[in-house]
Amino acid sequence: MWYALIPAYGASPVRIACLGDSITAGMLVRKEDCWVSRVAKALGKKAEVGNFGVSARCLLFKGDRPITREKAYRDALAFKPGMLLIGLGTNDSKEVNWKHKTDFADNYKEVIAEFRKENPRLKVYCLLPIPSQEAREGGISRERISREVIPLIRQVAKSTNSKVIDLNKVMKDKEGLLVDGVHPNAEGHALMAEHILLVLKGKAAE
Repeated sequence: MWYALIPAYGASPVRIACLGDSITAGMLVRKEDCWVSRVAKALGKKAEVGNFGVSARCLLFKGDRPITREKAYRDALAFKPGMLLIGLGTNDSKEVNWKHKTDFADNYKEVIAEFRKENPRLKVYCLLPIPSQEAREGGISRERISREVIPLIRQVAKSTNSKVIDLNKVMKDKEGLLVDGVHPNAEGHALMAEHILLVLKGKAAE
């Protein structure tokens, strides 16, 4: 198993920081239905889970709303996690952001490096964005996510010794579970949480 999730007897719970956009934040579902809340509930006392998701945020530093400029990002660093789950890339697929795509991989690596300054042994999981699609022109693009964003995230994960959690595959052909074409409903969050837990427990490859 790549990471022993269950702490040794008497040890402190593992601290898990979930950094992301509105899908991580749980937009359009009840707080308890969000995948982060579901993971926290399932792990119970074995983990302390922090939700550092902020709606509409991207990873690209030159993007319209970089997560790195947010208080939530600073809070996530201060949380000093032993495990980091990064759920970004969806809003990066917007035309206004993806014009800076040549910076995406390097910016992603910089985020990981900053968290590892606090904890060199930090375990990182890169969540592949789900197949979201905004109706408006220039918005979130399912095709861009699939053909450009995801390959870059896989490349980053490999070069930083991080692991991938393929939520895109989990939500493939499940457009009916997206409330507005972008955000999953409670059932979608449940599917994502189930897969994330399997990966964290070493029961699924990614």
